[in-house]
Amino acid sequence: MLTMLAILVGFVLTPLAILAAVRFLDGPAPGVPSRPGFAGWLAQSKTWHALIAVGLSALVFLSTFDHHGEGMILALFVTALVFLAVMIRAWQHQVLFLMSLRDDDFPGQRDKLIWAAFLFVMPPVGLWLFRSYREGRWPEPEPTGKVSPARDWI
Repeated sequence: MLTMLAILVGFVLTPLAILAAVRFLDGPAPGVPSRPGFAGWLAQSKTWHALIAVGLSALVFLSTFDHHGEGMILALFVTALVFLAVMIRAWQHQVLFLMSLRDDDFPGQRDKLIWAAFLFVMPPVGLWLFRSYREGRWPEPEPTGKVSPARDWI
């Protein structure tokens, strides 16, 4: 009975954990009104977030119940590719935001150059540092309640 309960919880929590990780890497959705609670959190997810979560969850379950080991290799390979693709997309968003800023938007004389060097030389660390700096210095504007265009969902 306890094993069945653990499997049931795993089938629910695994996709939600993967969805949370993908949403965290992608960043907040601009222009989408925020709603409180779990339903609001799910409503702010994009379609491709859910597709990645379901696909990776299927690979996790495949590798878990595969007794020969080939499923685990496939799951790790696809997970690494998806993680790399999401990281590249998040990096691209931060670089585009950085390049759209003027030099006057930074407090120092060469801050934009330093942030660009961080993003290009140490992508994962630079991405995390610049994203933290960006959220502290230029917070996302409050959504207006308008429906966002379809290109924001992708």
